[in-house]
Amino acid sequence: MIFAAFVVHGSGQSPSGDVTDAQLAVASAGKTVRLGPAGGGRAATIPIEVYVARVLAGEAEPRAAQGAHEALAVAIRTYALFNAGRHERDGFDLCDSTHCQVPRAATPATRRATLATAGRILTYQNRPAELFYSASCGGVSESASQVWPGADYPYLQVAKDDVHDEDVPWTLTMTREQIERVLARAGFEGRLRDIRIDQRNASGRVALLELDGLVPDVIRGDQFRMAVGPTTVRSTVFEIDRDGDQVRLTGRGYGHGVGMCVIGAGRRAARGESVEEILAQYYPGLDLTPLSRAMTRTAPPAPRPAPTATATRPARGVVVARVPSSSPTDAGELERMVSGAHDDLARVLGVSVAPIAVTLYGTLEDFRAVTGQPWWVSSVADGTSIDLAPLALLEQRDGLALTVRAAVAELLVAQALRDRPRWVRVGAARYFARISAASNGAAPPAGDAPRCPADAELTLAVSAVAQREAETRAQACFASRFARTGDWRSVR
Repeated sequence: MIFAAFVVHGSGQSPSGDVTDAQLAVASAGKTVRLGPAGGGRAATIPIEVYVARVLAGEAEPRAAQGAHEALAVAIRTYALFNAGRHERDGFDLCDSTHCQVPRAATPATRRATLATAGRILTYQNRPAELFYSASCGGVSESASQVWPGADYPYLQVAKDDVHDEDVPWTLTMTREQIERVLARAGFEGRLRDIRIDQRNASGRVALLELDGLVPDVIRGDQFRMAVGPTTVRSTVFEIDRDGDQVRLTGRGYGHGVGMCVIGAGRRAARGESVEEILAQYYPGLDLTPLSRAMTRTAPPAPRPAPTATATRPARGVVVARVPSSSPTDAGELERMVSGAHDDLARVLGVSVAPIAVTLYGTLEDFRAVTGQPWWVSSVADGTSIDLAPLALLEQRDGLALTVRAAVAELLVAQALRDRPRWVRVGAARYFARISAASNGAAPPAGDAPRCPADAELTLAVSAVAQREAETRAQACFASRFARTGDWRSVR
């Protein structure tokens, strides 16, 4: 691991002895962040080092040693650079919520730590690294791929963190009925009879829970945590005890546990570890690089056009595509493909959506960072935008043309089917993607339908196989109901 020395820009102090925002602005060397409010409102463009100091105030332990603040400042800056453009369609780079990073009013300590590390980021293969941090790993860092399938990095793996022996376990008690209600809101169906830990991963965290009586009958540990609430189930390092209708969780840690442990970094700094040693513990193999020498990532997604819904064919030129520079498919070709799919499907369905923004991502990391989807998802259709996984992956699955048709079909049916179960929209999109305008949308002969998938089977699948199987059943279920009604809008 190669670490460059930290460089302090300027004196680092105002006449009163404190670092100022003006000094941080100078240290930013013209690099800015467009920060947008998660709840809506006007975005603000601020110097990146001012942003880092504010996020450090929101994410760090207030009383941690300077070394811990400096290490986290490097992580915050790196995260901001990697995720620049994450909210491009909303008109800014990063939001001010836990979806991105949480800024607060900067303090003298956070400004000092920011200035001490100004312009330094962690790089992987000479690019800003995708990295994460959490409050407390509970004694063992987690692998990124366990939390975000597809995010498999050699520097974000399971590792022992030996500064947590004195951690006090947390506890949570819920009834089976309470858990059932929570999971019902997440798209599960049935009556919960029992909940058990089915699998643990290499870090000892809960990888899979068995849900006796529900459909689907399994859920990943991180999905369960998010469904119940990440501040309620503080981590996936827990045990389960049952006493009649009571379910008691006893666990350690707080957060997903991937990358830097903020509490652990504070303890390491307090016992004398350097910034370099702290970063090496949580991000082994990354280089500490001046921002000016790091290569940029691929271009951010195209801006989201203002959406309109109409019952007529959209005018030519309303599809805006963005593709990576290395793609064998150029933007014009992709725009023609999307326009052709739209025109064909619009004649079948009798509805149109315009304009459409479509982005073909060059890497799985970029696709996953923007969409939040696991590696087995090929496309995300939302409003008037389509995000496509890298071309190489699509060619191994259904191919680019069929993936585009399914995504366009999902945009077209979304409004009419917005109040239906998820399987209706997914099934309709897959069904109509596979027929042409020549069929005039005619319903197929009625056949036996499989069990229609629960929403959670489509949105919280635990594997690629489970995802594909649920989507296939959704398509068959839609086809059977459509054959009976003859009207795709009436399928329920």
